[in-house]
Amino acid sequence: MMKTLSIGITTFKNRLDDVTKQIEQIRNIDKNIEIILAITNNYGNKMEEEYRKKILQVCIDNDKLYPLMFPKYTGLAKMWNNIVIHSSTSHIFILNDDLDITNPMLFNNLRIEIQQHNAVRVNYTFGHFVVSKEAMHEVGYFDERLIAYGEEDGDFITRYEKFYKKPIINISQPGLTNRSKNKFNDSYDNTMDTHKDAWGGNKPKVNVEIINLKKSQNWENLNQYPYEKFINDNYHNIGKCEDIIY
Repeated sequence: MMKTLSIGITTFKNRLDDVTKQIEQIRNIDKNIEIILAITNNYGNKMEEEYRKKILQVCIDNDKLYPLMFPKYTGLAKMWNNIVIHSSTSHIFILNDDLDITNPMLFNNLRIEIQQHNAVRVNYTFGHFVVSKEAMHEVGYFDERLIAYGEEDGDFITRYEKFYKKPIINISQPGLTNRSKNKFNDSYDNTMDTHKDAWGGNKPKVNVEIINLKKSQNWENLNQYPYEKFINDNYHNIGKCEDIIY
């Protein structure tokens, strides 16, 4: 069966201009690819009505762009998981919202790769990566105990390599440029207690503390969405019920 690709983007108020530009770039390359847009709030603030209306207008103005709205600040792991769960494709290309996309062959190249792989890193980063529903079912979803952002990628990579006994493949693609590189500026949520990581980016301290506890105390990796595989395996039975897979 042919594997299919959609795009998932996470964003928040400070990045309205960035994500609007990114969606425009995507649509210049592919007018029909499904986009799931996960929208959260700045930590400790209520979602402003003006922002809510503006980001929904972006969705109205673009075909096949589907919003997931989180009015309370929601961690990156939970948003990534919801993007995967709500997408209609086998594979999802998940992007940061501060990424410039200028490679016209990018999505076609990824469609070729996913026919053979259930996860793909692009340019050795999790700022833009592909993951399949199959891999999420088998490896386990991103750990939602990481309640801010940061560390969820390394945790998933560790579990992936342990399960499959091999690393996630990487492909190099031109035309992908990170604008902010996790540096504090006007497009950054500065309401969190952060530290600079080894690459100079700003990451919330809470996720660092949580991942350190998980490693030192060997926390169990719980199955966060135990019924998702059952739902995917049996979805076809809604149209014509033939054989329930369990």
